Amino acid sequence: MWVCAPPPSIEQMLAANPGKTPISLLQEYGTRIGKTPVYDLLKAEGQAHQPNFTFRVTVGDTSCTGQGPSKKAAKHKAAEVALKHLKGGSMLEPALEDSRFFAA
Repeated sequence: MWVCAPPPSIEQMLAANPGKTPISLLQEYGTRIGKTPVYDLLKAEGQAHQPNFTFRVTVGDTSCTGQGPSKKAAKHKAAEVALKHLKGGSMLEPALEDSRFFAA
């Protein structure tokens, strides 16, 4: 007889993988729950020497945004915010223009 264990919680994944980036942790979590994260570039603004990017990451019904001076940094921040949100934290970025980005 096979017994399937439930997917690990966000807390368990963070504790077990201290060196992984938020992007890879969110990818693993999404894969385990059957909801792969989807990243969308919302904004690319600023001058060439000082750009600012905004990404939205969606995992199931949860969407969070992150901003940064590079696409990688903005994705990293969005994944970090999503992990904190999924973990039950309250460190969400302020809504950019539309509060639906933070649907729980």
